[in-house]
Amino acid sequence: MDNSVTVVIPTFNRPKLVIRAINSVINQDFQGKIFCIVVDSSTNLDTENNIKKIDLQKNRNRDVVYIKNNNSSFPIDNWILGTEKIDTTYAKFLCDDDWLEINFISKLINKMKENKAGTGISNIKLHKENKKEIKVIDKYYTYETGLVSYSSVIDSYLKLSDILPATPTASLMLTEKLKESFFFALEHYECTKQLFGFDFLMNYYCSFDKSGIFITEESLANSWAGKDSMTLNINLALLSYCNFFALLRLINKFQIKLGSKQLEQIQNTLFVIRLKSIFKKEYKEILLDVPFKSKANFYKIIKNLIKRILIKIKYKFI
Repeated sequence: MDNSVTVVIPTFNRPKLVIRAINSVINQDFQGKIFCIVVDSSTNLDTENNIKKIDLQKNRNRDVVYIKNNNSSFPIDNWILGTEKIDTTYAKFLCDDDWLEINFISKLINKMKENKAGTGISNIKLHKENKKEIKVIDKYYTYETGLVSYSSVIDSYLKLSDILPATPTASLMLTEKLKESFFFALEHYECTKQLFGFDFLMNYYCSFDKSGIFITEESLANSWAGKDSMTLNINLALLSYCNFFALLRLINKFQIKLGSKQLEQIQNTLFVIRLKSIFKKEYKEILLDVPFKSKANFYKIIKNLIKRILIKIKYKFI
C-alpha cells in the first residue's frame, strides 16, 4: 500500500481563498505524492486563471488537477464529481475557504497507521472575521486525544457531551472508507444536496463500522469564519437536524444498542423536528422514516432552547 493522497477542493466564486487552500496542500511536509483536485462551478474564469499561475516546478510530487463543472444544480455536485476522480490510498475534502497546517497529512497518516484507524481527525483553529480584526481561536473543540468510540460520537451529537468537529477540513480517510461513507450519506439527498449532514456522517463512519478513528486535540487545520462563510450564513437548526438524521442512519445501519439517556434524547429531538415540520416546509422535506418513536420532554426542550441561544450569543461575540 503506497502513501498517495488526494485532496478534493470543491469551489464556487472564491478565486483568492481557494488559492490559499491549494497552497496549503502543495506545501505539505508529507513526502509522498499528493493530488489536489479542484472542482469549480464558478460563474467566471477567475479561479481557473489563478490556478494556471501555480508553479509546481520545485515540487514534482504534487499535482493540481482543475475540473470545470458547468452543470452544477446543487453545491454537493462538485463534491460528487471530485469523489469519482479519487484513485489514491488516502483522501480528504478541503473547504475552499479553509487551509491546512504544513504537517496535517504527515501527522494524521502516522497516527492512523499507529492506531490502525480508517480515519484521522484533528482539532481546528477558527479564524473569525469581526468588524475590526480577525480573531483566532486555537483548539476550538475540547476533547481528549485518542480513539473515538461510537458511543462518544452519539453522546456528542445528542448534546450529552463535548462537541466533536464535523467539518471535512479536519479529517483524512482511507479512500475506500471515504467513498463508502460519502455515497451512503448521499442517500439522504434532501440534506446532502445542501451540504448538510454528510460531513458529520463521513467523519465518524469508521467509529460505527469499527475500522477506527483517531482524533488529536492538536489543531492541524484552519477554518475560516468570514462574512461570506457558510458557517455564518446557514440555518443552524436545519444543519443540526440533518446531522441528527445522519446519526440515526448510522445507528440503524450498524444496529447500535442505545443507552436510556441516548434513546430519550433521540425521542425528544424527533418530537421537536416533527412538530416544526408541521409549520415549516424545509423541516418536512428532510424528515426520514426512522425506527424510533417521538416523545416530548418539555424540560429538555426548554433547556436545549436556552443552550442554543447561549451558544449563538457566545459565537457572536468571540
